[in-house]
Amino acid sequence: MSQTAVSTTREDHWVNRLLPWVLDAGFAPLLIVLIGVYMTFNSDVFLTSRNLENILLQTSFLAIAAFGMTVVIVAAELDLSQGSVIALVGVVTAEVMVRNQNIWVGLVAGLVTGAAVGLFNGFVSAVLRVPSFITTLGMLVMARGIAREITAGNTVGGLPESWGDFWSYEIIGLRMPVWVALAAGIAYHAMLRYTRFGFHVYAVGGNAEAARRAGVHVTRVRLGVFLAGGVAVVLAGFTLLGRVESGQPNAAQLTELFAVAAVVLGGTNLFGGRGSIPRTVAGVLLIGVIRNSLNLLSVSSNMQDVWLGLVFMLAMTSNLVRTRVLRLTSSLPGRTSSAASAGRDGPAGPEQSPQDRPTSPMEGNQ
Repeated sequence: MSQTAVSTTREDHWVNRLLPWVLDAGFAPLLIVLIGVYMTFNSDVFLTSRNLENILLQTSFLAIAAFGMTVVIVAAELDLSQGSVIALVGVVTAEVMVRNQNIWVGLVAGLVTGAAVGLFNGFVSAVLRVPSFITTLGMLVMARGIAREITAGNTVGGLPESWGDFWSYEIIGLRMPVWVALAAGIAYHAMLRYTRFGFHVYAVGGNAEAARRAGVHVTRVRLGVFLAGGVAVVLAGFTLLGRVESGQPNAAQLTELFAVAAVVLGGTNLFGGRGSIPRTVAGVLLIGVIRNSLNLLSVSSNMQDVWLGLVFMLAMTSNLVRTRVLRLTSSLPGRTSSAASAGRDGPAGPEQSPQDRPTSPMEGNQ
C-alpha cells in the first residue's frame, strides 16, 4: 500500500471517529463548552463556584424527571404528564405530611400516587393500546385538575421543619437535591445498561415486533417503563417540594417539554431504541447553562421564553439532522464499518453504539 493510501486511510479513520461523535454524543457537551467560553468573556460571575453550584441545584429537579423520560423514550413511548403529576405528588405528599405531622406517611402517599399514575398510563398505553401521546396528554389535564381540587387552588404550607432541614443540608458544598439527582442518575443508568429489563427496553424501542418474536414480553416491558417513569416523577416531586417547602398545584409547568428537550439534545433517539442516561445528563446541563447564561446577560423574561422555545425546536430537529448527516457520511467511499454503525438511527431497530446498550444477552420473557 502506498504512503498516500495509508495517509488517506488514517484521515478517514480520524474523521469517521470525530464527526459522528460531534454530531451525536458530543453535540450537547460541545455546545456547553462553546457557551461556557462565550460567557467567560462576557460575565465575571459565570465560572464562580457559587454560580456553578447554582446551575447544578437548579437542574437537579429537571434531571430526575429527564431520567424517567429517557427510559420511556428509549422504549419508543412518550410521557407528557410529568409536570402535572409532579405537582400532584407534591400536593398529596404535603397534604398528608401536614395532616399527620409525619414525613414518612407523606412520602408513602406521594410514592403510591406517582406509581399509580405510572401504572395507569402504562395500562392504557400497553394493554388498551391507546397511543402514549394521547394517554399522557389526558393525564396531564387530569392530574393538574386533581391537584387543584385537593387544595382548592391554594398552596399547602406548614411542612415539618425537619423536611426543609434535610433538603438544605450540604455535602462538600452541594445541597441534597444535587445528591438525590446524582443517586437517581446512577440507579437509572445501571437499570438501563446492566439489567435484563434494560436490555429489553432497548429491544422493544428498537423494534417491538422483533423483540416479541425473540421472546420479550413487550406489554410487561412497557408497563415497567411507565412505572419507572412514575418513580422518577415521584423523586422529582419530592425534590421540588423540598426546595419550595410547599405543595403547589400549579408547580412544574412545562417540565415534560424541558425533559423531552434535554433527552433529545443529549442524543437519545426520539423514536426509541437508542440513548442513555449520560447523554441525558449532558442535555440537562445544556439547558441549565443556557437558562443561567440568559439570566446573567440580563435577558428579559419574555425574550428568555423566545430563546427557550428555540431550544425546544433545536431539540426536535437535532435528531433528524444528526441522523441524516451521519447516514450521508457513512455512505461516502472509504468509510469504515464503524462509521456506518455510528450513523444508524431510527425506529426500525437501529444499531446502538457501545456506550448506549447493555452487554448482557437477552434471555426469554421478562
